[in-house]
Amino acid sequence: MAANHADAKTVQEIRRLAADESRVRVTRQALSDLMAHGLKKADVCDEIVAWIDRNEPVKQVTIHTIPSLLGQPAYEVKPRMRSNLFNAEVIFYIKVTLVELGQPDEYMLVISTHPDH
Repeated sequence: MAANHADAKTVQEIRRLAADESRVRVTRQALSDLMAHGLKKADVCDEIVAWIDRNEPVKQVTIHTIPSLLGQPAYEVKPRMRSNLFNAEVIFYIKVTLVELGQPDEYMLVISTHPDH
């Protein structure tokens, strides 16, 4: 089965929001995972922008684990990031969703960010 890639408009919206850290929120679990590796929200934002700028694929999936967002689309990227925990560069799995897109209080929610398994 072929991967379901996000459309170009959605990818550009993800990039736009990631480029403005004030428009990005992180779940408690994702923040905890970031901190364990010595990373910050800004690191994730920078990597998402760089991933998109390199024309890497952004995979579209459906949210199954957050009751308030069930069935909504989410987007996955897998950039290499420096982990202080492993003292190495590793592939991270990052999942985001777009919330209230087009509204004044729109934001990108980072749902997951951890080393890829």
